[in-house]
Amino acid sequence: MTSPTLELTPIATIDSPFKSRFGIPRQSGLVPDAIGWIAPHAPWHRAEAWAGIEQYTHLWLIWQVHDRPHQPVSSVRPPRLGGNARLGVFATRSPARPNPLGLSLVRLLAVEHHAGRVRIRVGGLDLLDGTPIIDIKPHIAFTDCPADSHSGFAQNEPERLRVDWSTLPSGEAPRLTDHQRLVITQTLSLDPRPAFHDDPERVYGCPLFEFDVQFRVENGTLFVLGLNPLP
Repeated sequence: MTSPTLELTPIATIDSPFKSRFGIPRQSGLVPDAIGWIAPHAPWHRAEAWAGIEQYTHLWLIWQVHDRPHQPVSSVRPPRLGGNARLGVFATRSPARPNPLGLSLVRLLAVEHHAGRVRIRVGGLDLLDGTPIIDIKPHIAFTDCPADSHSGFAQNEPERLRVDWSTLPSGEAPRLTDHQRLVITQTLSLDPRPAFHDDPERVYGCPLFEFDVQFRVENGTLFVLGLNPLP
């Protein structure tokens, strides 16, 4: 039997502090202060499409993996398992899926209205800037958070690195707002490096906000080295 082609049209785009795949949290909510804006497309930008959404605290975002999507595979090596063990793709949240779709749970912070258009402020993002949003649905606690659920190998939050800002040149620190520094700290503490990388001399760059944040990791501590402006 031949399956029909399914056509999906994005209903919005996300404005996010994450400017590259590298560094994006592997799950939503791990960087709670990663705040962005959902900008609905016409005709979904009108207020009637969003009437009543303020009564919810969280939203499900169904989105397109649009930036160099992975080719679909049947098994993957989850970073949470050190990149050494293979699991079936449907037992993970790997982006290398049969269809380039992602699912994120975000906190609803505000719904704003400007000149007849709606804009939605959300927190806890794990989406690349410019990601197309396919659909949005409210989170329902009594069905979406069953008391007897088990999360397999991801039962607990990942361990975090200590982030040391003392290595950042003093002249660069004032370029950051307090909020930017907080989000960068939360993001880098999750250790964005590939699971098999453990070179204390290697310098990495993580694009966040308008900066390429330079860092290295040694003995469980991440040292922030510099803030290069993004082009």
